[in-house]
Amino acid sequence: MNPTFDEFLAATEACTKQIRAMLPMEQEKRQALISDDVPRMEKMMCEQQAAIMELENLDKERARLQGASGFAGMTATEILEQVSGEQREKFSACLSALRQSADQLRLYNQKATELAKASLQFWEGIGAGRDRAASRTTYGTYKQQASGWNEGSSLKIQI
Repeated sequence: MNPTFDEFLAATEACTKQIRAMLPMEQEKRQALISDDVPRMEKMMCEQQAAIMELENLDKERARLQGASGFAGMTATEILEQVSGEQREKFSACLSALRQSADQLRLYNQKATELAKASLQFWEGIGAGRDRAASRTTYGTYKQQASGWNEGSSLKIQI
């Protein structure tokens, strides 16, 4: 086996491992959103940002090793077509694990994003409700009643 290919394979496995390490973070973020625990959400966002930066670094190294292995600019499918035997089996298994982990992370992230949007809409709705109630209440001269005793300022609700 090509030692550089083995390094490329190990780098791809490291990316998969990092994605798998991010799965519990995504679940924790979702739980923080559900419980509306702002400090916990902030902590999770910081941890997640660090994990994403680590994944980006691992992926850069994986891409460098992919090029060094003679597969620069190739897709995973094209690489599978170029390798055979044990290399093909190992890379196929590695690629399958990577795709599965990435799909799972994408799903968790999508659910957390939907939850965050729903929470934001809820809080915006509450704020808009307060604004609407406040806009219905005005102070001013209310001269529509027949008696003259209330011609000064009074509270009036517009419906």
